[in-house]
Amino acid sequence: MKYFNNLFKLVYCTKRHMSSSKLLLWENSMFVNFLTPTSETKQKIMVTLLSPYNKLKRINLCRNSEDTIQVFIDRLFLKLSKTQRNVSDDKMLKRHFIEIKIKGIKVPCTSKCYQIFKDDYITLHIKDHTYEVIVDAPIINDLKLRTSLYQGLMIYPYTFDQKRDCIVFHYSWYRIDSKKEIEVSNEMAYIPTAEDVNCRLKLIVKPFNEDNLLFGPTTEVISSTVLENTIKIYPFEKRIKTKPYNSIRVVSYNILAGEYTKTKEAKNTMYPYCPEEILASSYRNPLVMKELQAYNGDIICLQEVDKVFFDRELYPILNSYNKMTGLFLKKNGHRNEGLCCFYSNKFRLLEQFNICLNDLTTIEIYCGPIIKEIMDDITWKQGLEKKTVFQVVALNLTNDSRQIVLVCNTHLISDPDGDFIRLFQALIELSIINKIKQNLMKDDPKRNVSVIFCGDFNSTPESGIYDLATDLLLPEEHSKLIFDYYCILEYFSGLKFILRKMYRSIVYSRALQTTAHGPDAALK
Repeated sequence: MKYFNNLFKLVYCTKRHMSSSKLLLWENSMFVNFLTPTSETKQKIMVTLLSPYNKLKRINLCRNSEDTIQVFIDRLFLKLSKTQRNVSDDKMLKRHFIEIKIKGIKVPCTSKCYQIFKDDYITLHIKDHTYEVIVDAPIINDLKLRTSLYQGLMIYPYTFDQKRDCIVFHYSWYRIDSKKEIEVSNEMAYIPTAEDVNCRLKLIVKPFNEDNLLFGPTTEVISSTVLENTIKIYPFEKRIKTKPYNSIRVVSYNILAGEYTKTKEAKNTMYPYCPEEILASSYRNPLVMKELQAYNGDIICLQEVDKVFFDRELYPILNSYNKMTGLFLKKNGHRNEGLCCFYSNKFRLLEQFNICLNDLTTIEIYCGPIIKEIMDDITWKQGLEKKTVFQVVALNLTNDSRQIVLVCNTHLISDPDGDFIRLFQALIELSIINKIKQNLMKDDPKRNVSVIFCGDFNSTPESGIYDLATDLLLPEEHSKLIFDYYCILEYFSGLKFILRKMYRSIVYSRALQTTAHGPDAALK
């Protein structure tokens, strides 16, 4: 028995310190929201209210808007019945106790939900309890804070699932110290100070519609304890330089997708020197955000970006605090990670190109019929069968529409023995850049098109890719690697000529080279 008591205490204490949201519903209100869920075509109604029989029980209903009021009442009756415990038969809820009225007049049970839940003065009656029906009020369905909080690292809500678009949020942060609550901020994000160490934080969010006329119930969440930060100097403090006036700064990073840190290979082979809690995304993501914000870049290209991290943290924070717009391109296959490109308000989006290297129809458009010849060879075709994606974003300067910046973002394969495949992928991508650049200049010959080629090339400055990307030259030793790798020299001598013709025609501009790591770092 003692074992179970200790186990209960452990579970209770753990649960109590976890970040979980609490929706503070109004006691005598029923909220009805119309929406069409993702991947569905039919409109639904989402209903939320507190049970009149147990104020701690929240009733949630999701019904088709085409349902009749009778179907709606039947379903609500089943939900409410489950909240009644140890009630005598004469006090037990009956189906006919539930009614919906408009201006005090009971609505016909054959009416459709979408017909009824659009009027004013709608009320729900459950025996002696009366609820005001509020339609399309903004409601926050879920609100969470990460579990690892450190002094100096920004904390912000994520899993921010609201039931309506176009909502304005009012935020209030409180420090909980010896059961006292002291308000410390009214921003979406908060940076814990030395005073917050060993304290917990509470976030209260109140949603409003765009006109601030209709507001919904508040949601609150309490964080774990803020820990002291042992980092004395952040990486960006060693690297960052003053950005010259009227210049453009480009930042490029592989931020290591969280799914790659959870494997046995990651823990035992790739990062055995790194403690598990430091390797975790919950610790690394705030550091990534701090680094990216500190550089104040105009263009940010990232690789190995978790889609969830992009949606919940990267985009909301960089958009709200750095006024940047972000574009995401998911990697081919089952991996839920990919590339993303952010750009500041110095630019406007002209066009974007999301290219998969294993989409041969698309690649042939950019590279020509040579692709079919390459696919005839088992080894060469590996370069086009990999699930590599290539992100190209055409931006024009807001103050000069004829100045075009072609931002290119890639992540070449990481196979240690795949030098020739990486070099081939780079040739293909350079050919694509050239084709897109030519098309942009064809549309307006007076345009000046500059190219920024960023990415994780999984290559060193001694590799052929670096020489190819920076100088459009392929030294003999690299040329030998890519063209003399096979024994059928006659075939590849012809292929060598075609590929040389392909990449020699590329006009490559290195006008914008200032990066977070210094000149040309985006190419390294």
